[in-house]
Amino acid sequence: MNKPNEDNTSGFFEAMNRSALAVSQKAAGAGVLGLLGFLALFAVGAVFFITENFFIALLLVSLALLVYATGADIAKLLLSSFTVFFSSKHLTPKAVQVQEALAALEDTLALRRDRDGELKVGPLEKGTVVKLPDNLLVRDLLAVQQKGKDYEYAEYVAYSYYVECHELYDHSTAHLDFVSGAMPLLGLMGTVLGLISMFDSLGSVVTVEQLSPQLALALKCTLYGALFSSLYKISATRFEQRLKGLGYDFDTLCRALKVIFDNKAVIEVQK
Repeated sequence: MNKPNEDNTSGFFEAMNRSALAVSQKAAGAGVLGLLGFLALFAVGAVFFITENFFIALLLVSLALLVYATGADIAKLLLSSFTVFFSSKHLTPKAVQVQEALAALEDTLALRRDRDGELKVGPLEKGTVVKLPDNLLVRDLLAVQQKGKDYEYAEYVAYSYYVECHELYDHSTAHLDFVSGAMPLLGLMGTVLGLISMFDSLGSVVTVEQLSPQLALALKCTLYGALFSSLYKISATRFEQRLKGLGYDFDTLCRALKVIFDNKAVIEVQK
């Protein structure tokens, strides 16, 4: 099979190689670098908290948690999250090639789903020529067919293109969910601190002006904690949606490849 290289990659990120967006699997926990980055950002956030800039303080704390989870790959994760909102295609060239091949097969094989959700394929005569776009996945599938391999081998090739993007989405979702789950707890801690300070100031003569700073601290921490939790959860949900779409595309592609190999159709690269 042909080995993909950076010069031949195609898709939405032609100018970026895989390492420009992918969150490294080795960054789970991110080691010492993640811990040091977390402590540094948390310390800066604490300064803003003391000066009552609660929004900036909790923003820095959320970024500190993200650095703890991803380490130096935080920029790649943020770039991936931003891109997911403004692109309908996948983040890695291999997943884009799966989409391209599937789009051509849907037209050629008349792929459709019935009322029960079962995938149906239009009639296909044995030996039919199936023209697919010129990309690395199609060339690998063509090589599989030319070497006389069966459907299972073709499925393995397709899986190698699918799994890379799947891991990227899965890791990104896990990191964002981690921060989303932690932010309400940190907001609650700020709320408790505000309430403790308010109760400590209670005495025989208490005015609203005396209690308002502590009450504002409690309410703002709750608000900003919930706000950042929602934002990170929304970002994680976008990755989850894209992950489901990727899985749907892979399953459909495998079904189409099975039809092609069972009917001994001939794959041909479009020129």
